[in-house]
Amino acid sequence: MPENNSDITDFSSIFKKQAKLAPGVLLLAEPFMESPEFRRSVVLVTEHNENGTMGFILNRKLAIKTAQAVEDFPEFDNTLFYGGPVSTELLFYIHSLGDMLEGSIEILDGIYMGGDFETLKELMREGKVKPSQIRFFAGYSGWSAGQLKTELKQNSWIVTLGRKKFVMKENNNLWKNILKELGGKFAMVAEFPEDPTLN
Repeated sequence: MPENNSDITDFSSIFKKQAKLAPGVLLLAEPFMESPEFRRSVVLVTEHNENGTMGFILNRKLAIKTAQAVEDFPEFDNTLFYGGPVSTELLFYIHSLGDMLEGSIEILDGIYMGGDFETLKELMREGKVKPSQIRFFAGYSGWSAGQLKTELKQNSWIVTLGRKKFVMKENNNLWKNILKELGGKFAMVAEFPEDPTLN
């Protein structure tokens, strides 16, 4: 853990060499981000183009199962996650089912977004989908054209390549675990207190 406040703020170099914004990368909130929705969040980017950026927060678990929140949904032992503040009344999903769901889009090696919802429900009723193969989100995180790039210039996010083990498994310590695995100064950042005044 940093020994004093000057050490805490001396981590700007970790923002210099980052992964390029693209579908499949992860955004890790900088350690002292004040936004309650994005504090210590890990966001999987699913779309990025000239119109803006879309993604899902991977580490904001809600206290209900997906079947409790969605009408006419199969009984399924799967936790619902808060994907972000946009369109929270809508359900989104990422999965590893590939061609089993027509219309799904690959965003990372072996990880897909969306696809035919009725087919998905039928596969679930038939027991052909395991909870480990799919994650559901209420809402998504969105940035307008150029907005995320501006936030990156302000060192609001650490950008790293996504990996299946980080994306598909529930992990309460996801933010910290990714930083630790990145090593070096990233591992040091993982130990920063959320409130720098407590150091």
